[in-house]
Amino acid sequence: MVPNFLITRLTATASSFTHYNYKGTLILLGSLLLHRRNASLYLFRSFTSDTNNSKGVTFTVSYLVNSCGVSPELAKKLSKKVHLKNPDGPNAVLDLLKTYGFSKTHIANLVAKYPMVFAIKVESTLLPKLKFLRSIGVSDTDMPKILIANYDILRRSLEKCLIPRYEVLRSIVRDDDEVVKVLRNAPFSFTYCDIRKHFVRNIEALRQCGVPQASISLFVIHFSCAPFANHSRFVETTKIVEEIGFDPLKTTFVHAVKVLLYLSKANWESRFKVYERWGWDREMVFQAFRKFPSFLNLSEEMVTKKMNFLVNDMGLASEDIAEYPAILAYSLERRIIPRFAVVKILISKGLLVNNWHFNSLLWLNEEKFLKKFVNNFQKDLPHLQDVYTDLINCQNVM
Repeated sequence: MVPNFLITRLTATASSFTHYNYKGTLILLGSLLLHRRNASLYLFRSFTSDTNNSKGVTFTVSYLVNSCGVSPELAKKLSKKVHLKNPDGPNAVLDLLKTYGFSKTHIANLVAKYPMVFAIKVESTLLPKLKFLRSIGVSDTDMPKILIANYDILRRSLEKCLIPRYEVLRSIVRDDDEVVKVLRNAPFSFTYCDIRKHFVRNIEALRQCGVPQASISLFVIHFSCAPFANHSRFVETTKIVEEIGFDPLKTTFVHAVKVLLYLSKANWESRFKVYERWGWDREMVFQAFRKFPSFLNLSEEMVTKKMNFLVNDMGLASEDIAEYPAILAYSLERRIIPRFAVVKILISKGLLVNNWHFNSLLWLNEEKFLKKFVNNFQKDLPHLQDVYTDLINCQNVM
């Protein structure tokens, strides 16, 4: 931008040149006047452009805050990614989403993750995808959860990506209801991973091992990432699981595959060392693993705390715990300690003979435990329920 006072000064200076070079002065004056015209035009364009951009940003921020429930701070950040000119297009997107189960909170969460949702063509792109998901059984309750968890579904082609992946997934599980469960638990399965290179081949590897359809459905529905693991790693893992002695006809087989897929050799060895400190040999670890594969996922710190309480404080034999490894998965603070405390109180009062088994004590669900060990002794120990509740709610019982 050339200030007016500078243009005036240059024009005056150029006028003084007329005593020396008339033609040169005309050229200089013409050049200066052209610069002045261009400077004015630049100023006008810059002003109108800045004004339009400012209006666009202001409207975008206002719309995101007022119509989508986004915070002002986040709206300012999102306005750098999406620019809304008027409410017509965005309103059409919001109205459609609302008819498919989106609340204002859902919309705020979706827009926060994917503000470019407002750039999607409603009739030709967004509506067909929502109709397709509903046609395979996705409810209005699940629709927002799935799309917020994986908004990439909204970006991928319906014909080239979503439908072909659905057809593959449908061929693996038993019905559309199970497809929806997979989407709910692992929404990325519709867009991420090489579904034919890994997923399809992994399932085929399970079938070759003799794993029944019920276990395959369980594996795909509930172990979200495992079915999409690298195929060579998957095959190696299934062979190890077979060698350890898991029965492919039982669900523990796929549980074991899932556990070992994400357990490195170093972590595998460290797990053995943890249990060896409590007198377990390798065969005992394998035996516990075959009964309850997930116990190998427990951290060293958690195992040490639980074994210390059960063996040193409660006097249980370490070898007996290996027979019932599932008890190591129960919460120490909210289940193991409170229940053992109740039993110790009953024994100390002579109300319970010491012939109960620790596994049945911990295995019972809450309702049955209360009925058997608390409610039955209400007359003799009316405050036992309060003691038990206080122990469960205590955050620092150790």
